[in-house]
Amino acid sequence: MNFKFSLDISSKKFNCPSCAKKRFVRYVDNETKNYLSDEFGRCDRESSCGYHLPPTSNPTLVDSSTIKPLQPISTIDSRFVSASETKYDENYLFQYLTQHFKKEEILQCFKKYRVGTSKHWKGATVFWQIDQNNKVRSGKIMLINPSTGKRVKEPFPHINWVHKVLGLQDYNLKQCLFGEHLVAKPLQPIATKPIIAILESEKTAITMSLFLKNTLWVATGSKQNLKHELLQGLKNYNIILFPDCGEYEDWNKKALELTKLGYTIKCSKLLESCNYITGTDLADIYFNLNEKSKTKITNEFQLSETEKQLQRIAKTNPLIIDLINIFDLIDKKGGGIRTDLII
Repeated sequence: MNFKFSLDISSKKFNCPSCAKKRFVRYVDNETKNYLSDEFGRCDRESSCGYHLPPTSNPTLVDSSTIKPLQPISTIDSRFVSASETKYDENYLFQYLTQHFKKEEILQCFKKYRVGTSKHWKGATVFWQIDQNNKVRSGKIMLINPSTGKRVKEPFPHINWVHKVLGLQDYNLKQCLFGEHLVAKPLQPIATKPIIAILESEKTAITMSLFLKNTLWVATGSKQNLKHELLQGLKNYNIILFPDCGEYEDWNKKALELTKLGYTIKCSKLLESCNYITGTDLADIYFNLNEKSKTKITNEFQLSETEKQLQRIAKTNPLIIDLINIFDLIDKKGGGIRTDLII
């Protein structure tokens, strides 16, 4: 039986859009013999990746005898999440954040994102991945240095998954965005536009939600996870990507590809344009704002006209100017700037 589209039968492999390994088989148009767009294909690392995106425009793509039955997405009982939402004073991430924020604010943020504490390592944090249907896909366990806020990587990378720690056999992990369960809830619009900001790190999403509370911050969990499969529930929103410094070109390319699939998405060049070192993220910049700068900026918001505010703030912190423009924080009716959304 012939089909218009089928998986390439040659030995040629490409880099997988999910795991980045060169094990990706693309779909071919059997009439033109040309490859389809590079997101359409199947990774042959079925157990460790499992990415498969067929062309949705054709209902009959390949012979069903060549396709293995899809394994249901595995989930974890939500009682494990509830049980982890305790002992925050022993949680190293919580301890670190108390250096910068009030405990009540952090507790509220942790409850919102369902952040947990794990006994796997002393002081470890669980970043639960809960989808829009409130199904728990799994939880990423990470150990954060309570003094620096950086992930502990010595003598080995302290990162694991709850389903592995629990010893769940034949677990079919299909990741979702960290914070995805919040997308189903009503959002406070910013400048009348519903916006979701996407970062790489779960910790950065937590931190930025403390700095800019009126924006919904979610995280991919890794730079390779920015893909159609994880973002499908966000198509009705305006999406802004904030890649870590050094990742702009890759994320901007993916943003352009996602635009072709119907997403309203753009990639901020914020960190690249300010010449920060590779790996710097948005939260790093906010933490580096000293108390003197914060006070000066706050006073300018209160005393200056809009144009003078922007000129003076630009000299102190160009990052804030960029965020003002990105999030459209200038009050065009009343004049001035939405100070509650900046600092």
